[in-house]
Amino acid sequence: MTKGEIIKDFLKKSVLPVAVAALLYCIFKSACIKNGEIDYMWLFILCGLPFGIPRMFAWIVPGGSLGTALPLFLLNFVIGGIIGGFVLVWRLLVAAWYVPLTGYRLVLCVVPAKRKM
Repeated sequence: MTKGEIIKDFLKKSVLPVAVAALLYCIFKSACIKNGEIDYMWLFILCGLPFGIPRMFAWIVPGGSLGTALPLFLLNFVIGGIIGGFVLVWRLLVAAWYVPLTGYRLVLCVVPAKRKM
């Protein structure tokens, strides 16, 4: 790997997920305050919602009325948020792992090219 590839991989796997998580926390923190305290379960669900959107609509039940379709639709959002929350936690763990891995790659694995004389 070249130095540019290592830096690009670090930005993609470490800096970007942390920045997205921080942005989602800042957006949804004010929506999760109840009685002056943060409700961390709803914050976990709301921050995971963008990561769980592809998995939200797995439970589509055909038929029924609006009285059954609307609660199932909302349940899909909650389940997608919970699954996405775990995906977000996993990406943050991978981001934490890439910090020392990038240092190792930069120090030991990048070998300067030999010059011909």
